[in-house]
Amino acid sequence: MGWGIFLMVLGAILALAVRQGDSPTVDLDTVGVILFAAGVAVVLLRQHRTTQERVVTHIDDTTDPNRVKHTVIERSDPTATYAPDDGLH
Repeated sequence: MGWGIFLMVLGAILALAVRQGDSPTVDLDTVGVILFAAGVAVVLLRQHRTTQERVVTHIDDTTDPNRVKHTVIERSDPTATYAPDDGLH
């Protein structure tokens, strides 16, 4: 997320605070807007990808057809929902 904020700040500076001469070879306003938009995209994608999941399955006896299966699902986002395995399969 740090890169996204950096791009947003750099883009805002280029678009709003830097003045160009009479014959610009590169339009700094356009570059600033592009960098700002890229920064917003990075921040939004990073927020979307914050949910991480770790699944651990432990089977007590692999030779028993009626084995007990324990599955633990850990998520970094406590508001996320999931369908836990009931261990009957």
